Amino acid sequence: MESKLRPIIRLRRYLAQADALPLLAVLGVICGLVTSGTILLFRIAIEGPLNFLLPGNHHENFEALDPMVRLFLPLAGAFMLAIIFTWMSPQMRSVGISHVLERLNKHQGHMQAGNFFAQFIGGVICALSGQSTGREGPAVHLGAASGSLMARKLHLPTHHVHLLLASGVAAAISASFNTPIAGVIFAMEVIIAGYSLISFIPIILASVTGALVTRAIYGSEPAFSVPPLEMRSLLELPFLLVEGFLMGAMAALFIWLCVKTASIAPKNLWIRFGLIGILNGVLALAIPQMMGIGYDTVNLAIFGELTWLTLLMFAFAKLFITSLNLGLGQPGGVIGPMLFIGACIGGLMGEVGNLFAPEQANASGYYAMLGMAAMMSACLQAPLTGLMTLMELTGNPNIILPGMLVVVIANLTTSELFKQKALFPRLLLLKGLAMKNSPVEQMLRQATVMNAANRNVKILNKFSTLDAINEVLKSEPDWIVIEQNDDVIAILSPADVAALLLDEEQLSQWLQTENEEQVLNLMAIPGNRFPTKSIRVQSNLQEALDMMSADNMETLSVHYGTGSSRHSLLGVVRQENIHKYYRYSS
Repeated sequence: MESKLRPIIRLRRYLAQADALPLLAVLGVICGLVTSGTILLFRIAIEGPLNFLLPGNHHENFEALDPMVRLFLPLAGAFMLAIIFTWMSPQMRSVGISHVLERLNKHQGHMQAGNFFAQFIGGVICALSGQSTGREGPAVHLGAASGSLMARKLHLPTHHVHLLLASGVAAAISASFNTPIAGVIFAMEVIIAGYSLISFIPIILASVTGALVTRAIYGSEPAFSVPPLEMRSLLELPFLLVEGFLMGAMAALFIWLCVKTASIAPKNLWIRFGLIGILNGVLALAIPQMMGIGYDTVNLAIFGELTWLTLLMFAFAKLFITSLNLGLGQPGGVIGPMLFIGACIGGLMGEVGNLFAPEQANASGYYAMLGMAAMMSACLQAPLTGLMTLMELTGNPNIILPGMLVVVIANLTTSELFKQKALFPRLLLLKGLAMKNSPVEQMLRQATVMNAANRNVKILNKFSTLDAINEVLKSEPDWIVIEQNDDVIAILSPADVAALLLDEEQLSQWLQTENEEQVLNLMAIPGNRFPTKSIRVQSNLQEALDMMSADNMETLSVHYGTGSSRHSLLGVVRQENIHKYYRYSS
């Protein structure tokens, strides 16, 4: 049966095994190239027109626009989005990180091309029209879709669809911030929510590839200009403790306002997008720094060039407008605004500290960088992601120690004191979708059906001659697969068939004549027999268990392709094999 498989089938079967790591590594690199190319196009689609249209030829110089332009530009963008999204089906309109998590947990990681284009177009229009947004959230969706669509095109197993989806996410974060380690940790901590050796290698290679492509185009500088930063003395600990608490409180407020807005948002698309346009336009008229991505303002906060009152006003304005945007369904991103808020509140902490205790407090840019990491990690409940982002953006390992303290306190404040869990799972709960984080389920999702399948099987027709049965029994199979009209219908214990053949008196009772030959009806003779349905070789063990539960079956036959033909049979998987796998596999 193995020798008759076509090369592409043998390749897919090879990819279903744990020793497929070399080929998965190659696919990780290819995924990194595809994703980074997509992210570069996304970035060029935003920065190119803005560099040409905005005064000073700078893509973040919205402040120089005429006040009336600032008022009506976001409204015009919202109007365009309403037209485009009205034309799309409701399923296509779903975008962003929460959509990625939904597809990963409820649809085996199968991302749709329609949502990819909705995210690309929607993210570009939001940024071009000066709405308060970020480009990293859309980049995560675009990266995940790039990896998923690539895996589906190759008909890879479900686990490897997850793996390339996560590889695309890592490459997207890496290409956006020029932070390859943070890209890997974000993909593992926020998207997959688990770690495994076979996952690390392709994801790392994809992230490195994304960073290399970005550096080839934009140079090796990270997303933000960062001055030299380090902890002066232990006397700074009170400032770090207070900053961690403040960042946790801000993150909790941000999450609560996002979720509250989403829960009461109007169902009508035109009303929601109209509100987005009006709110962004009015705020842009009063505070133009809220327009666009806002990384120029973040850099000012890092270098301590903003007053404490300005920092306070910017932080709450950004928190207010971004949370409303997300809750109302804007197809933009929130990671950039999280960094904006964190930089402003952290810078504010530094300004206050230098005002009242200049001998103990550090530079305001030091607290701004810590605030960026703490705000992002508390909103995502992803402390490692925040810390790795902090280290790579600063290029300074000395900042990790105070960063760990601030990040942990912020996460605990958000989740335990204010009882606000991670933002995107909270938004999914509004749709009635709870993310499952069972360790057993994660393990089963990471293993294909072939990891627990029994391949030592032989096929017999429902009506088989004694010679055919004896020939099969000589090979000592673990199971006999019964087929009828070329379709697999059940499996039978070989021991029961052998026992019947040895008992001549009982055997004679079951023999019947078909086409002048004596045959046994393998679906009628006494024996340990199980009906079966087919499952694709790309499926994982959790899918197999779900199918068994839904159809009240104990056994599935594993096939390449979509049918249940005997010619596509690769093995059988039983419920007890799956239970043994997660109990005893190392």
